Parts: sequence; structure tokens; C-alpha cells
Amino acid sequence: MKRLKMTGFILLISFLIPGCAMDRASKMPSERIVIEREPLEKVEALMDQVKGLEKSMANLDLKINRLEDRLRSIQTRPPLSHYRLPGEVTLCGERIPLEDRNIWENLDREFIVTLDNHAQILLWMKRARRYFPPIEKRLQEMNLPDDLKYVAIAESSLRPHAVSSSGAAGIWQFIPSTGEKYGMRRNRAIDERFDFINATEAALTYLKTLYEEFGSWPLAMASYNAGENRVRREIALQKTRNYFYLDLPMETERYVYKIAAAKIILSDPGKYGFYLEDQAFYDPFQMERVLIELKQSLPLTEVAGAIGFYYKEVKEMNPHLAEETIPGGTHFLNLPKGTSERFWSFFHHWKRELEGK
Repeated sequence: MKRLKMTGFILLISFLIPGCAMDRASKMPSERIVIEREPLEKVEALMDQVKGLEKSMANLDLKINRLEDRLRSIQTRPPLSHYRLPGEVTLCGERIPLEDRNIWENLDREFIVTLDNHAQILLWMKRARRYFPPIEKRLQEMNLPDDLKYVAIAESSLRPHAVSSSGAAGIWQFIPSTGEKYGMRRNRAIDERFDFINATEAALTYLKTLYEEFGSWPLAMASYNAGENRVRREIALQKTRNYFYLDLPMETERYVYKIAAAKIILSDPGKYGFYLEDQAFYDPFQMERVLIELKQSLPLTEVAGAIGFYYKEVKEMNPHLAEETIPGGTHFLNLPKGTSERFWSFFHHWKRELEGK
């Protein structure tokens, strides 16, 4: 910019000098005058060009400053060897004894393996914005540790449609028998293990029951993974109730460490080189939930049409509904935010028409 202003100044001086020369030349004999004054219009046109260049340079400076700010915000992630476990790690208020090198090694392994999965961590961050708030709210209401939300990370990576090879389903990965034990219906038309609200309530109740039996959150988590019967047997056989010193199935031995690693990273992702702008997160889990009683099935296409949404949108909000209709009986239905009044208006009319037939 300074160079451009200097250029404009030089151009101005270059046009003033001939004028000065003419003043001096006017004292000489007229036949010796050979320098002509540049037309004033040409000078003004050139000065306009200089001002235009100054404006362009100012815009370019602004763009450069913005690019510099952007570059500063982009952090270069150091190699994995740069990162270290925190000196102190707790889970649900219980300290993990990292002074034992074997335990430190087990957690360090899960920590490094997890850190290396960049795509997975970014997806955890995005999904956590959607699913963690309702889990956190319910944990607080039930007076349970906030860290239990990371169990859902270890179970399904917060994928609502997740199904394991053993038949566990949903964000909280209930097997059919445990799901039914905690009140989640499952038949050809409905599988409430996929209902995030029902499954969250069941999972937290189950974890609370396990803690009441074992008196330890790591043991409660291990029992959630392997089943309480297996953990009971191993405790009786090995004569210890300390999760970190129990010989368990390999998946269960790694399970609590995976939960701890997820907590470490997601509690402060920027510390480990993971950054997302606000608009990059997935939208929060927002809906209106209604309880309906049906004598016969209700097509979801009619519901979608009545509230002004696509069938696909309504279906995706209700993954527990396996078919194109809501079966007869009493059911919760998840609706887009702000549509419950329209739904009730449609539903009462639909029932009247049905009863009049």
C-alpha cells in the first residue's frame, strides 16, 4: 500500500514539473519554448487510476488478512508420539491406578489406537452434539455420574441403527433378552431397542442396578458388556472385586479402557488436535414425543402428510418402527419439533373417521 501511494505521488510530481518548466520558459524568448503542458484532464484520469489501484490493494490486503487468520486457526496436528496420557485419570469418580505399569500400558494402548482413528473421533464429536445433551439431562435427573454417557461411545459410536454380530441393537446395544427385561418390546413391527429415549432410560437403569450390586462403576460397565452372570463367576473364582485385576474376556478387559480413552479425548478434543467449527456439528436431537393408542395400524405416510414432512423424515425419527405403519397398541411416536398440534388435529379426525365406518 505504501509503495502504491509513493507511485501516485511520483506521478503527480511528474506532471507538476513540466508546469514549473513552463513558468521558467515563459521568461525566455517565445521562439525557444518547446515544452507543452499536459492537459489537466489526462492528469485527473491518471490520478483516478491510482485511486482505483489503491482501492484494489486495500481489498487485497483485507483478503490476505482473512487468509492469515484462517491459517492461524488451522492447527497442524503433531505426530501420535507427541501425545501423553494425563497423569491422573478418573472414571465416574473412581481413580484408574496408572502407577501400575500394566494398567498404564492398557490405557495407553487404547488411547493411542483411538487417537489414530481421526475420522471416528470427528464423528464422535459431531454426534455427541446431538445425543449427549438428553443423556446428560437424564443422568443428572437420576443422580448418576456424567461419565456414563461415554458407555454409548464404546457400545455404538452413537450410531442409532447399529447392530452387532451378536444381535445387540441401537445406540446402547441391547441384546433381545436384556432389552425385553428392561421393558423394550420387540416383534415383527416394532423394536424399541432402536428408540433412543426408551433405550437410554433402560441403559441407565441397568447400569444403576449393576452398580448397586457390584459397588464399582468399572465392574458395572464390565457387567454391561459381558453380562452380570459372567462377572459374578469370575469374582467368585478369582477372589477379587477389582476390575483392573480380574481376568475377563479380552473384549471386556479392553472395554473400560476404551470408555476412559473416549472420555480423555472428548473432554478436550482441541488438546489432541481435533477442531470443528460450530456449523460442522450435527444438529441437536430435537423432537416432540407423543403417546398414542391405536385399535388398528396407522400408516406413517398419512402422519407425514398431515404434519407437512416427508415420510423418510418421520421414519428416520422413529427407527423402532420396523414397517410402514404404526401397529395397533400403545406407542410413543417421535415428531419434528413444532408439529404435535398438527398431528393431534389429524389424529383425532382420523379416529373419528375410523369409528364412523
